[in-house]
Amino acid sequence: MQALTPADLLQLWETGSEQTLIERSLLLLAKALPEQTLSSLAMLSIGERDEMLLSLREYLFGTKLKNTAVCPKCADIVEWESSSRDMHLQPVPPLSANSVLEFVREDLSIKYRLPNSTDLLRVTRNANFYIADPNKLLTDCIIDIQHNNQQVQVKNLDAETLQALEVQISNDDPQADIGMMLNCPACSNEWEAKFDILSYLWTEIDVWATHLLHEIYLLASAFGWAEKDILNMSPQRRTMYVKLIQV
Repeated sequence: MQALTPADLLQLWETGSEQTLIERSLLLLAKALPEQTLSSLAMLSIGERDEMLLSLREYLFGTKLKNTAVCPKCADIVEWESSSRDMHLQPVPPLSANSVLEFVREDLSIKYRLPNSTDLLRVTRNANFYIADPNKLLTDCIIDIQHNNQQVQVKNLDAETLQALEVQISNDDPQADIGMMLNCPACSNEWEAKFDILSYLWTEIDVWATHLLHEIYLLASAFGWAEKDILNMSPQRRTMYVKLIQV
């Protein structure tokens, strides 16, 4: 991955402020991986994309994660720390974008690909359509269906087969769905919470950018320095100058 300067990250934060989380994640990866295009990154599986985002997060902010969740039983806020090192699940297979995989069940063969960011963007833009057909995201990924070497239409697949295919896709792309088992200290309720690297990382970038802009404002007001000069300073030096102003 290519190093991201504070100026780079601040520009990405500004550009992404009016975009969806999925689009923001692709912007971040495209900047960190200049050899890739937005289109090629959007065609990566969700797990491959999220593995890259997790690595980028470690590069930007380290491996320590500060987490919060609301207990679904008593609504108490649960806080804990974890390490992103524990979230790198079994390595995602080195598949190229849109690699064709196969699900086999007796005489049935289904050729499919893994869901990607392009699929999820389509869902967000046509939410009602996908709500009306909960299996559509899954069936969008089906390329071909054969039963005893005879073509089969997607609409003829039963619910059990679709569920089994969904399980296999989850196993093919484990990084796409990270869960944490939590225990509420207030009521002892246990539940599984999902970890979404997209929202977690962008929330951190938003907090970081807001803090940085405040520092730039203080230093520019006090010393008349240009934003680019302040951004070129190390975080430690900016902090020291801010402390001098506040003395």
